[in-house]
Amino acid sequence: MAMPEKPTTTIHSQLLEILSQLPLSFQEEVLNFAISLQKKKLTQHWDAISDVEAAALKTEFADEDLDFAESVLTDYFSQLQQEDAV
Repeated sequence: MAMPEKPTTTIHSQLLEILSQLPLSFQEEVLNFAISLQKKKLTQHWDAISDVEAAALKTEFADEDLDFAESVLTDYFSQLQQEDAV
């Protein structure tokens, strides 16, 4: 006796079958829609964190960004000086 398919397997099969029958332009629209759903999910996850967690992440990334910018600008300044010397 065959095992019944899992619901996700059935959904994937149906999606693949339908997509394969659509023109490429419609497939691109479906892809863009799926990407927007994924971004929306990521945004909802971000919105679900506490204000304390968000503040900690913002501080952490701000410090990393500042450190990176300072290191890059130091190198950039020396490169500008070398170009001016030429």
